[in-house]
Amino acid sequence: MADTLSQSEIDALLSAVSSGSVPAGAGGDRRKDGKHFDWVAYDLASQEKFLRGRLAALEGIHERFCRLFRATLINAFGKHVSVTYKDTEILRFSEYLSGVTLPTSLGIVESKNPPGHMLFVVNAKLAYALVDGYYGGSERPFSQIGVREEFTTIETNLIEKVMKFGVKDLMESWKPNYPIELDFVSTEPNPVFVSYIPSAESVAIVNFDVEFENSSGSLCLILHLRALDPIRQFLSVSVNKEMSADKTIWRDHWLKEVQDLPLHVRAHLGRMECSLKEMSQWKVGQVLTLDQDPLSPIALEVEGITKFKGQMGVYHGSSAIKISNIIKKKG
Repeated sequence: MADTLSQSEIDALLSAVSSGSVPAGAGGDRRKDGKHFDWVAYDLASQEKFLRGRLAALEGIHERFCRLFRATLINAFGKHVSVTYKDTEILRFSEYLSGVTLPTSLGIVESKNPPGHMLFVVNAKLAYALVDGYYGGSERPFSQIGVREEFTTIETNLIEKVMKFGVKDLMESWKPNYPIELDFVSTEPNPVFVSYIPSAESVAIVNFDVEFENSSGSLCLILHLRALDPIRQFLSVSVNKEMSADKTIWRDHWLKEVQDLPLHVRAHLGRMECSLKEMSQWKVGQVLTLDQDPLSPIALEVEGITKFKGQMGVYHGSSAIKISNIIKKKG
């Protein structure tokens, strides 16, 4: 039997697989006894499930980013814009770069807290959609994508402007979980020269769809996962936006409520001990000797707990105590 198939035999085989008469993989692995066995390929270097479980909050963060970025683009372009979160992929950075098609603009974003870098990636289709949405016109013929390697100056300036909007909205979307500090650094048209993230490191590729009235494109956010290790505990649980958005308002509300609570304050001028028989013999005008003199500090109790020391005096014609010492709780 010949080692190779003729073109007619190849076409017949493909037709049979497509129709279902021959199942795909029918000539797969067998045991020595001729029976099939099932197997699943497992990549020991893959940490996707592990990382997804420990970074559960990222999806909520990026959903918030979509809402904020959509409002920003509507205000900037004066048109209806839709921003949708698609999915998140875990890849090695080198794997992602190998699939990038030029022209592409990679926006380098520096993270100060925690230290590291992120990347905004705008492909050609989204760049043309931004130009058409901002300056007017119709969608470009995308059959020419890949003919040139760089964007024009006008396209680059518009892309940078949109990326800066995205950086601001991304910081805002992170606040409920952790207030990161981001700075837009520059754009790089050639992926080969992006060395801020080691090529062997794992990254999260967050994909968004940006759709204008007559055009659309994809926006990617690349997160260096190792740079997120210092704040991993803040990303293990998804935080509801409403819980955080009103955090300051609720804090001020409860502070005001607590500050308006009535408290019982008592000043002890002195104490003495006597028996019931001695007290029954007290007469009008009798002098009682207390355990402290008039110049000694007076203890002030708040709800039964001694909190202050002070000196007895008169203020605007009323008896008063001037606080001289604050008693702090030990330990």
